[in-house]
Parts: sequence; structure tokens; C-alpha cells
Amino acid sequence: MGSAPPRSLREPAPAGVIDTLGLAFTLLNRRPYLVLMLVTLDAVLWLGPRVSSAELLRVLRNTLAAAGTPTTAPSMSWPAVTGDFDLALLATWFIPSLVAALGPQSFAMPYAPIVWHLGFVPTLVAAGSLLIIGIVVAMGYWTVLAFVVRGEKMRGQVLLRAILRNSMMMVAYLGVLCLGLVGLAVILTPLLAASMLVGLGDAAFALLSLLLALAGLVFFVGAFFVEDAIVLSNAGPFRAFLYSAGIVRVALWPSLRFIAALSMIQVGLPLALRVFAGNPLAVPFALISYAYVATGLVLASLLFYRDRIALVLRRNSVRVGRVSVEDER
Repeated sequence: MGSAPPRSLREPAPAGVIDTLGLAFTLLNRRPYLVLMLVTLDAVLWLGPRVSSAELLRVLRNTLAAAGTPTTAPSMSWPAVTGDFDLALLATWFIPSLVAALGPQSFAMPYAPIVWHLGFVPTLVAAGSLLIIGIVVAMGYWTVLAFVVRGEKMRGQVLLRAILRNSMMMVAYLGVLCLGLVGLAVILTPLLAASMLVGLGDAAFALLSLLLALAGLVFFVGAFFVEDAIVLSNAGPFRAFLYSAGIVRVALWPSLRFIAALSMIQVGLPLALRVFAGNPLAVPFALISYAYVATGLVLASLLFYRDRIALVLRRNSVRVGRVSVEDER
């Protein structure tokens, strides 16, 4: 007669949120050089030249004005249309950055920053190039940390191939997201237009905004581990999302606690370090401190994913096995 295996032979339970964070910073303390990529990126954004977006925003503002959109209405805020920002920050969209979190204007500089003003086409090319560079840099950063989590040696050619492959998967994932957003806009635009014709425009817009906000929050939670799936499981864009959503499904409350903890730290840490941004001599301390904590958090995310992806794969295999048995019957 069968019996349950003793506790010592059972698969150990995944580490909790606090234990995962502790293990992540233990790994980082053994390899402090891992913070250099974030420190270097933020140092370049702090001291390097800035690429003005003024021409790009001018064309966008004129296009909106030609379409009848009131970009200067008092009830609307258009900082991205009426102001200017450093296009170099596009390289940080997928990687932690203190300069991007606080804005370059928050950092004192030992000299006047160099600002490059380009024409419309060169500005557009620069924006696209910086976005692609940002994806490659971010995937390089995540891939190096994934090698550390897996305990693999970082051989040059293997690492470069992994970075290239992961960058391509991230571009594909973002492309799928863009197609999804376009499809959503195609569906919702006629509905909004119809609601305005029958006099329900304000109510429909308020309801739609609420539904989109809730959908965005659900998507944020479900897709939180997409990067982890790409670099640890070599997943493509669709499978990466399925793995990420599967992690949240099989470990809902630990995942919510983990996501909430990381989100609060990521939001609060730049605010705590803002006091050091006003003095050029103190800025390096802020950059290093931020890079240390941010790298520890990414390591923690990879560890959290690694410890729970086996549960997702096991449940999927059981489900596939049940389906095959039903088919045989």
C-alpha cells in the first residue's frame, strides 16, 4: 500500500519573498562588478551629451494642431508635446536607471551639458537607434545576470549569441504588443465615436478609461516575468508571456507580494537618493547605491522565476497528459 514520501524526500518549497531578496543580494555581494553596467549607463546619461527632441515634438505638435487637438487646453497636460526631453533616455526604457527615474535636470553637473539639436529625420533616426540600443543593452544586462543565476560560465561567443537571441525575442515581443495596441485602437475608436453621436461620450470615455486602467494593471502583473522567461527559459514572445502569467497563476499571493515589494522599492529608492543629486560630488554615491539595489532586485526576480517555473511546466505536462488520455478514450 503506497504512502506519501517523507518530508525530506519531497521537493523543497520555493523560497519566500524575503529569502529570495536575501539570496539575490548574497549573489551580488560575491560579484559586485555586476553593478558596473548600470553605473556606466547612468554616468553617460549624467555627463554625456544630450539629444534634443525639440524638432520631433514640434512636428508632433503641429500634426495634433492640424488634426484639431487642443495641445494647450488648460484641462490637459502635454509635457511631452509642449516641452523637451533627452532622447538618450530612450536607451533606458528596459533597464533600471536613476537618471531616467529622476530626470537629467535633477542632477548637478560640473559643466554645462552639451545638447545636440538635430533636424526632424536625424532626430527620428536617433530615437529609433537609441531605442534599439536600449533593448540590446537591457538584454545584455539581463542575460549576464541570468548566467549568474544559472551558475554558468560567461564565455564570450556563447554570451554574445545569447544576448543577440534574447534581444531579437524582446523586439518580437514588443512588436506583438504594438500590433495588439493597434488592434485595440481599431476596435475602440468606432465605439467611442458611436457613443459620442448618441450623447454618451463622457460616460463612455470614463468607463473605458477605468476598464483600460484595470486591464493595464492585470497585464502588468501577468507580464511581470516576461524578461525572466526570455533569458532563463529561452522562450519566444508568446511562450514568455504564458510562462510569466503561469508563474502568477500557480503562485498568486507570493507573486503579488513580490511584485508589490519590488515596485515600492523601485519607486521609493530614486526619491530617497534625490537629495544626493544636487551636489556633483555626491552624485557618484547615488549612482552606485541605485545600481547596487536595482541589480539585486533584478537578480531576485530571476531567482523567483527560476524557483517557480518548474511548477508551471509540471502543471502544463499534467494537463497535456490528461488531454492525451481523454483522446485515447
